[in-house]
Parts: sequence; C-alpha cells; structure tokens
Amino acid sequence: MSAEGVEYALRARHEERDRISDDVLDLDAHTIFRLLRSSPLRGETARRWATAEARATLLWALLDAYRGTLARADRIRADNRRLGSAELAELTGLLTGPAVRLVPDAGPLERRSLLHSGEQRFTLDEAVATMDQAFRDVIDVITDVDAVWNAALPRLDAASAAITAARGTLRELGDPDPGLEACGREIERIREELRHDPLGETDREDGEDLDRVVAEAARLGERVRRAAELRRAYGERREALTRRVGRVAAAEEEARRARDLVLAKIASPALPALADRAPVLGERLAALDPSPPARALPAPGREAAVGGIADAPQDGRWLEREELLSGLERATEDALRQAERAGTALRELIARRDELRGRLEALRAKAVRLGLAEDAGLVSLYRRAHDLLWTAPCDLRRATVAVTGYQRATEGAAG
Repeated sequence: MSAEGVEYALRARHEERDRISDDVLDLDAHTIFRLLRSSPLRGETARRWATAEARATLLWALLDAYRGTLARADRIRADNRRLGSAELAELTGLLTGPAVRLVPDAGPLERRSLLHSGEQRFTLDEAVATMDQAFRDVIDVITDVDAVWNAALPRLDAASAAITAARGTLRELGDPDPGLEACGREIERIREELRHDPLGETDREDGEDLDRVVAEAARLGERVRRAAELRRAYGERREALTRRVGRVAAAEEEARRARDLVLAKIASPALPALADRAPVLGERLAALDPSPPARALPAPGREAAVGGIADAPQDGRWLEREELLSGLERATEDALRQAERAGTALRELIARRDELRGRLEALRAKAVRLGLAEDAGLVSLYRRAHDLLWTAPCDLRRATVAVTGYQRATEGAAG
C-alpha cells in the first residue's frame, strides 16, 4: 500500500472501530441482554442463550483483537514521520493481512491439549464480518425474547392489577373469593414461566393460558365491580325487581283471563302455553336475604307501591347475591315477555273474530248500496256467516271461509 493508501485505510478503520464499539456497548447495556445474562434460565431459552452468550464473548474478544491490531498500526505510524518501504510493508500486512489474532482462554488444566492451540487469525475485514454475524446472532435471541415479553407481560401486569383492585374491593365487601386468589396464583405461574423460559416449546400453550387467565381476571374484576355496585344500589334494585315480579303476576293473571274468554268465545282455539312463574320468582326474591323486608307481593293486576327502600344486608355474600339477583332479573324479564306474548296472542283471537264481524257488516252495507240486499243467494251467505260469528263459541276457521265466500259472491253479483 502507498503512504496515502495507508492514511486512508487507517482513517476508515478508526471510524469503523468507533462505530462497532458503540454498537457493542449498546448491546451490553440493553435491558433484555442484562436480564438474560442475570436470570436463571431453563429449557429452550437457556439453550439458545448459551449459544448467544458464547457469540457475545466471541464478539468482545474479536473487538479487543481488532482494536489491538489498529493500535499496533497507529504506533508504527506515530513512530515514523516518513514511512519507508519496511514500515509500509508492515502496515500493509496489518491492514490487509491476517493480523487479527484470536487466542481463546486456555481454560482449566484438565481441558487443555498439546495438539491444538486454538489460535485463529483474521484480516480486519474478516474480523468485522465475524463480529457482525455474532452481533446478529445475539440480537436475534434478544429480539425473540423481547417480542414474547412485550406481547405477554403488559397483559399480565394489567390482569394482576385487576386482581389487586378486586382484592381491595372484596376486603371492603367482606366477601372472600377463592377464584380470585387462584387466578392470582395462575398469573404468577405464567409470569415465572415467561421469566425463565420465554422461548420454550410450550410458549403456544402458555399463550393459550395467558388468554385464559387474562379473560378470567377481567371476568372476576367485573364480577367484583358488579357486587360493589349492587351493595351501593341494593335497595333500589330490589324494589325495582319486586315491582317487576308484580308485573309478571299481573300479566300472567291477565293472560289467564284472556284464555278463559277465548275458551268461552272461540271454538277449538290453538292456545299458547300459559306459565305460572310469578310465585317461584317471588320465592327466589325472598331468598336473596336471610331476613327479607316484610313486604308482600302485589296483588295480581296492580304493581307494588314504592314503599321504603330495603336496607342493604350486613352478611356479606355480595358476590353470590349479585349473581342471584342478576339471574332473577333476567328470569323476571323473560317471564314478563312470555306472559305478555301469551296475552297478546289470546287477545288476537278475539280481535280476529271482531275483525271478521266488522268485515261482514261492511260487505252487507256495500250490498245494500249496490241494490243487492234482497238477493236470495247473498242473503243466505250473509246469514250463515253471521250465525257463525255471533254464535259462542265461534269457529273462526269456518267463519273466515263464510265471510270470504260472501265477499266473493257480493263482488261477483256487483260485476
């Protein structure tokens, strides 16, 4: 190499050395790198980290050897203001030849051998390429671990926070929940697995466990929140439910009255099933409290008056009571819808008869306007339809056929 070439190569190598040194120092300071280096790893993570740690050791050793080669070149350059052929030859060898010597630690005596020194030689370019590959190998492990931890740990932290908050609320409620403690233990188990072996072969199963425990923590937290909300609003909700059960009783009684009317007025009706759920709902309502407020269910046909609000019980049991109350509220709404649908269906049978009566009289008035009032055939059809509709019980199927027949005959006579 010429003197100018040596100067240029030294400047480039200095810049390269500084850049590599900065990257290696950043690696050494990386949080995940330090955690892996200090954590008791196991399984697949321990295996991969052992390889990565050896690569990191190689990286540092090569970097030291690379720096040493450049330092030798710098000393030669500093000791000679003018570079002669001997100096240029030596510098050329250092800058382009296999001048980077890597001599591994001899290790314990029992592991040494007289047959192989283990020394390796690299050019500066080869040393850089080897360091780059070692750096990438370490980064690959760090990236994989970081991806697992970034995906899982924030979710675990959120689940753990939800469990902690729920514990505090339960202490206020005086209502222990073994399920909450079991969920907390499961969170810590998964956290330990992730800490010791984030790259383990069971990470897929751990991911499923994580999804499950996060969902469970959210469910338990919401359950505790609802229990706390119930304690604050227990009197209002219980009173509202009492009124709702009263509405069920009234709706069921109204449906029974409609059924009795239909049975008297309509022949062979297809009746909807009628339930009698209000008494059972009342018993479930009374079972919410060991000593419920002394208040009878409203009589059928009227809602309960809004008297004094029931006092909140002092026996704890808020988790259980919230589930019972919510289930009872749902059952009450279902019973009310069923009773109201049944009553509506029954009233529609009477409404159908009344609608046929109205149609028949409208057709009769039309026949009169058309001058067909004395038509013997029409009179006979009208009387048959009229008798069917005004006879109890009314055969709706036959009456519908009769009214339709009278309508067709009227339209035919008018045409």
